[in-house]
Amino acid sequence: MIDSMLFLARTEQSDAAVKAVQIDLHELIEQLCDYFEGVAQEREVGLINQAHDQLLADPGLVRRALANLLANALRYATPGTAVTISSTLLQDRLEITVHNQGAPIAAEHLPRLFERFYRCDPSRNQPDDSGGLGLAIVRSIMHLHDGWVSVDSDETGTRFRLGFPLAET
Repeated sequence: MIDSMLFLARTEQSDAAVKAVQIDLHELIEQLCDYFEGVAQEREVGLINQAHDQLLADPGLVRRALANLLANALRYATPGTAVTISSTLLQDRLEITVHNQGAPIAAEHLPRLFERFYRCDPSRNQPDDSGGLGLAIVRSIMHLHDGWVSVDSDETGTRFRLGFPLAET
């Protein structure tokens, strides 16, 4: 948790820098899927990489944001389902979506999910969680990229979306 708090403090500094390079999203997400394969198998959840775009961003920061989202998706996915990571190139942005099938998050919690230390259900604390800072870190990383993060959740599952603005040419 200390590492997460220090990371948040560093990203909120006005001189925080993003070292943007071209990222092959399929490759980066494949590495993350390999990393989380053991957890996925233990929880009987599949990992599906449907991302196929290129992104100009800081690979370490994007990796950390996606790792946080994948860890959450795996934690709350229903056994026997899959977590799907996909990308969509739109006119003004690139969106990365992490979708898991599981119990929906109640609508009253959605606006507060990205606040530090916020938990929908404090009794669900687990030893491998981020202390309530994981989604705040994701939001910080997206702000550094002039992007955004959003979430929606219903009976079909929960979808976190990262929106990266496209560089103007």
